Amino acid sequence: MTEVRPAADAESGRFLLQPTVGWWVLIRCGPPGFDVYVRVAFADTVDPVGEDPTLRQALATLAHHTSTPDTGYAAIWEGWTSGGPAPRAPRLPIPHREMLLFTGPLNVLRDAPALAWWGSAEGCYAEPHLVWPEDQSWCLACDVDEEIEFTVGCSLEAAQALATAMPGAVRRVRYGEWEQLDR
Repeated sequence: MTEVRPAADAESGRFLLQPTVGWWVLIRCGPPGFDVYVRVAFADTVDPVGEDPTLRQALATLAHHTSTPDTGYAAIWEGWTSGGPAPRAPRLPIPHREMLLFTGPLNVLRDAPALAWWGSAEGCYAEPHLVWPEDQSWCLACDVDEEIEFTVGCSLEAAQALATAMPGAVRRVRYGEWEQLDR
């Protein structure tokens, strides 16, 4: 049994769906309204088991900047894999990226796609697409097509903590800006 399970309903993801924000901006940047937006570069190398540790490190850092680290949400694009049917879960109606909504402690949501589909993350390091704590103090957005960076909307303090935890990998951006780093 995994610690990731379908959310009770889609209500906890409704704050993402704002009529003035296009789907492309939402899946790349998360919802508007945070104090700061940063882009975080994935590492150039993976660890010995094949995982890029950047997203796990970002979520661990962000877990210290919420009052609800034991309850978070992960929205996962229902089409992220062609390996078997999608699990049953509440749906967030994001055009071109309909998402399934799961919940669990923040420390396991890095592995939410594999855990939700297969019950195990062993050997599968697919990123969740939108992750946020229950108190909505931040939101991490990693579109299925992201390969170099992902976006975090958060407080200035949380952004500074990310920059300290991952020197040289974090840069501040305006909401809706997602030009990737030149590598």
